[in-house]
Amino acid sequence: MRRFSHTVLLALAVALIALPARAQDTVPLTADAARRVVAFFNDPRTVHLSGGSRIAQGTAIRGNVAALDGDLAVAGRIDGSVVVINGNARLLDGAEITGTLTVVGGSVERAGQVRVAGETIAYADRLDYLRRGERIYAELGTETAGPVARADTGTVDTIRDAQRDVATGDSVTRDGGWRRTDEAEGDSGWAVERRTVGHGRADFVVAVGQSYNRVEGLPVTFGPVVQTESRNPLRLRAMGIFRTEAGPELGPERWGYEARLEQFLFGRGEFRVGGSVFRRIDPIEDWHLTKLENGLSTFFLHRDYRDHFEREGVSAFVTVTPRKSPFETTLAFRGEKERSEPAGSPFTLFDNSEPWRPQPLAAHGRLESLVLSSRVDTRSTDDDPSSGWYLSAEVEQGLSSGLRQPDYVAVFDPSLAGPFPVIPGAAYGAFTAGTVDVRRYNRIGPWSRLNLRVLAAGSLDGSPLPPQRQHALGGEGSLPGFALFSRDCGARRGRIFRTVDVAGATPETVAALPQYFVAYGCDRVALVQAEYRGDLSLRLRWGGDDDDGGDESWAQTALRNGLNAGFGWVLFADAGRGWTLDDRLEGTDTAVDVGAGVIIGRLGVYAAVPVSEGGRVNLFIRLSPRI
Repeated sequence: MRRFSHTVLLALAVALIALPARAQDTVPLTADAARRVVAFFNDPRTVHLSGGSRIAQGTAIRGNVAALDGDLAVAGRIDGSVVVINGNARLLDGAEITGTLTVVGGSVERAGQVRVAGETIAYADRLDYLRRGERIYAELGTETAGPVARADTGTVDTIRDAQRDVATGDSVTRDGGWRRTDEAEGDSGWAVERRTVGHGRADFVVAVGQSYNRVEGLPVTFGPVVQTESRNPLRLRAMGIFRTEAGPELGPERWGYEARLEQFLFGRGEFRVGGSVFRRIDPIEDWHLTKLENGLSTFFLHRDYRDHFEREGVSAFVTVTPRKSPFETTLAFRGEKERSEPAGSPFTLFDNSEPWRPQPLAAHGRLESLVLSSRVDTRSTDDDPSSGWYLSAEVEQGLSSGLRQPDYVAVFDPSLAGPFPVIPGAAYGAFTAGTVDVRRYNRIGPWSRLNLRVLAAGSLDGSPLPPQRQHALGGEGSLPGFALFSRDCGARRGRIFRTVDVAGATPETVAALPQYFVAYGCDRVALVQAEYRGDLSLRLRWGGDDDDGGDESWAQTALRNGLNAGFGWVLFADAGRGWTLDDRLEGTDTAVDVGAGVIIGRLGVYAAVPVSEGGRVNLFIRLSPRI
């Protein structure tokens, strides 16, 4: 009988483990619970993670962890307690938390064998809060504009004071109110929006579309974002684009637009279909540097790291994002007209009188294509991961193409007698192009990690690509030991005029004509990057050990608690090469560089030197990780 009972208990245990665990029951959020959550988040010893973070299997974090505004997936070990604010906690097979688990505005999902040593509790209500820097302040009063209690100090602010800070430029957020944020869905930038509380929403967004660049200046996007309240919401985003660099007149060249309609299906948020119409300026390649880095470099240093072209048309797409999976894929049809745009003359803080680097002469015409893009992301965090995989792949299959490069002539001295030989532009048929970007992040010790990246891109069917689909290496974003776009297969060796611009131009006006490069870069490139990073945590603490609840400023609190700064160092090496299928260009040799750097928070100061050929040391700054 005892053996039978043990067998039944064992079978029940196996069945319970095999079944997906039900989400944790939720309870109402009380004021005392909100104070404890805020105090936990504001503790300087708490590790902060952004929403949508993942702690991969094999990763261990020592200390308390707090995630804000998004889900936290845990497959590794956390030696401490965990708080998730306005998101869900997903405990995957093998997850272990040695302390307590608290979820506010979400639920707890368990899959497989997980262990939480302390209490697990989930509060149904979301937490309305203000944020200043790394601290949040919860609204504990009963009125919408009531007092906001600082749970860590006991002092009181008002919502009205915080909103005044927004007007003066302070980085302040309040869930459900005015806020400045990175706008999702493609048009990232600073935004001001009014958001309604609930699943449905109606926002009016004013944001920066692409970064500050030499073609558009500062592109400002504005318009409504509407989402219905439903298990299968309908989302509409209609944006106008105002280009600050387009001459003194408010003509059509100064405006762009993008309207996007999405319908979610099947009630789980995994499938959505949609379409869009657009007219916008896009970068030819945007993976070298982030929008923020490129925009700051353009505005302050008169150095735009990107080249651009215009596209106008329609698209239809279907996107699949399986739940509890790091996989996402999109299949899209595009029908668009593409054309080149000359460099403008936007204002820059330094070297404003210097001429800008010319744009490549893109192919003009209509293109219809199918684009399949997929992504697998198991990184511990998005901004600076310490473990996990990141795989991004895209294939574009041209269905029909009328792309043709305009005829051109080499830049000439207007004082010389003509005529000058006209070179016919290349025509491009339907092509197949692809890009694959594989990154691996490895924590090999408590304070060290090894990061690797392999990127390959280009023509898949052996046909030359139009300039706006080509690739180039060189510069801080790819091969920092070499000059920007120095591995471009000779695309920038000479400058040209479009024949249509030269026709009818007088010798006096020739010098003002827009100049171009004959192409952007290579039809195929490959890049390998590796870096070894070491982290050094420096913590200085003085004064009392506990909060005394007195009325004091943030600076006084920081001085009493001490300072906590993250420092690191990095050794890196890069190697890249390009190939061309265009008779006008030629391939490149393999370029290799090495370097080192110091990292302070998100700021990195680096030095790189070429080893495959002679060259000088390049000193540069990055505001995000290299890989």
